[in-house]
Amino acid sequence: MQNLIDLKERMLTEKGYIAFSAGELKKFNTITARNITDHFRGRAMMRLPEEEILFFDWLKKNDKAVWVDLWQDEEDAYHISIDFLHHFLKHGNGFPICDLINEDNYWFCVRHIKPKGMELLQDIGDKAKNDKPLSFAEAFLLEVVRGSTDLWHFCYRYDVPVKTGKSKIDDMNHDDLLVHLPEREDLVKYLDI
Repeated sequence: MQNLIDLKERMLTEKGYIAFSAGELKKFNTITARNITDHFRGRAMMRLPEEEILFFDWLKKNDKAVWVDLWQDEEDAYHISIDFLHHFLKHGNGFPICDLINEDNYWFCVRHIKPKGMELLQDIGDKAKNDKPLSFAEAFLLEVVRGSTDLWHFCYRYDVPVKTGKSKIDDMNHDDLLVHLPEREDLVKYLDI
């Protein structure tokens, strides 16, 4: 652990930020990530992992207004707080897009799932275990139960056009499967990041 911290200290001195390779991240557990975060908190920014940069390059092409809302005014685009490190571990869902100012937010956690959506989860789990195809709504609910996520990461992972995804989320909201809170102020009490 100390060798890794020393390596990242040198990187911070040389580059002004720290970064982690995919190989490094695969080796981290929550304790390692917490120790690194505690060590660098308040004095080092972290560059997004390459895999996440590929996602944001995709976002720039597929929903540029959201990309601009996140990064346009950032002198160091793709540099984030070290406090987000745990989102890039094995079970993380990437950098959470949940704080948009000029665009609607599409970030969800398990507390956004309405009772009707919760009732469906047992059947959805059974379908997933038996490798049966899931509808967009079923797959999205399952992703949210696994961990908070945003619509864009879901669309990227499952090759769903963003416009289609937004429409499907609207349908899920109208069908009482989940609540959609597009305003950042409304999301604050739900944030688990």
